Amino acid sequence: MSSHKREARRRQGGAARSGGRASDSRRIGRRWILAVGALAALAVAWLVVMNLSSGDGGPTPSAWATLDTADVHSLAFDPDDSAHLYFGHHGGLLESRDGGISWRPATLAGSDAMNVRTAAGGRTQIAGHDVYVESIDRGASWQDVPNDLPGLDLHAFAVDPADPEHAWTFAAGFGLFETADGGRHWELRQAGNWGVLTAYDQGERTVLVAVGPDGLASSADSGASWEPLAYPGAPLAGGIAAASDGSVLYAASSAGLRRSRDGGRSWQATGFDAAVLSVTVAPDDPLAVAVVDEATRFYRSADGGTSWPGP
Repeated sequence: MSSHKREARRRQGGAARSGGRASDSRRIGRRWILAVGALAALAVAWLVVMNLSSGDGGPTPSAWATLDTADVHSLAFDPDDSAHLYFGHHGGLLESRDGGISWRPATLAGSDAMNVRTAAGGRTQIAGHDVYVESIDRGASWQDVPNDLPGLDLHAFAVDPADPEHAWTFAAGFGLFETADGGRHWELRQAGNWGVLTAYDQGERTVLVAVGPDGLASSADSGASWEPLAYPGAPLAGGIAAASDGSVLYAASSAGLRRSRDGGRSWQATGFDAAVLSVTVAPDDPLAVAVVDEATRFYRSADGGTSWPGP
């Protein structure tokens, strides 16, 4: 073979190899572009999720309503109808009959509804600053409760879920009192300040939970003796709510809603991480919990506070 022909073949082979290398480079380049694009898409998705999440990882809570009151005090479910709720404030009482979507003034107006406590059968008692009244017809009418308390500056109030005649109250300046006849007669149980009260039933006994002079505690003997409970992790801003059987406790704290499944011996964060000023739990469903925040917005959860979807 002539030297010219050999040289031509070498050039053709070199060109073919060079073309193959260029094709491989283009394929590798396209793969890198696709990989980088996929990583970028994942990063964007992660940022979206992080921006939408709060608390224990759930979506950002969606408010059902804004109550537009000057202050926030007490929130309560009707034990016979979880779509019926009451909200108490210094100027009176609001109620909702559609689960918390819409609210209107109840028949009790101009009274300090600091504590709203409901019982099965339509009975509701309200205690506050110089206020102690009750309704036996789900708020259609109200009457003063005749009583022998030494004062009616009632800062806390709890009703036994197993017995609506059995209740406790903190009368400011006097201490913790107990009644067994629906509030007509009261006996002093403990002196000092008792800023928060709730109760739950454990079959043979009723457990009272309170914030007393030594912090959060529980009592299984109607307030005669107390067992200390764990600190919820942040100062309480709106009290404690207990499922009627005590299976779940909720603490309305300045850092969000906290939940306990062991009677208050330990607490966990929920999907609501803003300050809570009022909390309540449905008597027939320990996972149905509702709160009101410092902007008077009402929220509701059906899974124990993990998620807070809109209506």
